[in-house]
Amino acid sequence: MIRTIAVSIVLLLFVVSCAAPADEIATQVAGLESPPPPTSPVMADIGDGGLLSGIPCAAPCVYGIRIGETPLDQVIPTLEQNGLSPCSREDNLSWIGITCGYSVVVQVDSATSLVNGTGLYPSLPVSVDEIIEKYGEPAFVVLQADGTLEAPTSRMWLFWDELNMTVEMPQVDSHSYALEGTTTVEMVMFLDETHYTDASEVSFGDYYKRWTGYGSYD
Repeated sequence: MIRTIAVSIVLLLFVVSCAAPADEIATQVAGLESPPPPTSPVMADIGDGGLLSGIPCAAPCVYGIRIGETPLDQVIPTLEQNGLSPCSREDNLSWIGITCGYSVVVQVDSATSLVNGTGLYPSLPVSVDEIIEKYGEPAFVVLQADGTLEAPTSRMWLFWDELNMTVEMPQVDSHSYALEGTTTVEMVMFLDETHYTDASEVSFGDYYKRWTGYGSYD
């Protein structure tokens, strides 16, 4: 049986997209002059976010935020104390999403008011080799193919069961993902048990595949 971990991934990414400043979306301005170009958000310099260095805290802790322990009212103060700002909040029926510094994302369960997911965008290159050296090989991978036959794209996620950790790889312009040890990660996520699937419970197929090392995954 496959639990819907993809839902949590989508929600964490959705929070980041919702956190973009309002002036990022160009608006029509009356008059003869064209409106100024939109300003891109400046992502906080978080280094590896503690993923490899353990600073300011070791994974799965993210800047003092701990899944199943940190309550909603402490999320923003904790991240701001670590120099991560501005912070934005998005409320949904079942979850609350918070992003700070455009680099750290937190998802809170609305029913318990406790954190059930975190994510971070490293501001320095972190390779798959470095993650495997520290945490061992991933249990399995997930592939998502998009685009058309003329303009194919795909993404890959790697999963580490011991930490309930998911690592998102950059998008490539192909329906075959050639993963190398030097490939740098795009986002790192941690989920609670409810939103994470153990490798033994996954039905492997077109999307879920066992880790077979570096090389091409179709």
